[in-house]
Amino acid sequence: MGALDIVIIVIVCVVFAGAVGWLIYRKVKHKGGCCGCDCGSCGANCPHCKDKEIKK
Repeated sequence: MGALDIVIIVIVCVVFAGAVGWLIYRKVKHKGGCCGCDCGSCGANCPHCKDKEIKK
């Protein structure tokens, strides 16, 4: 295994760990999925957005 192979493996692992960390961060901060949507990505069809429409 050469140095280039090791560098590529390390880069892929770091990118994967960063993506998983970002997803966990967004889940913990409630910014992912339906609970934190901006009502534009779901087309205002999720329960979170429907509750907003009822309250207006």
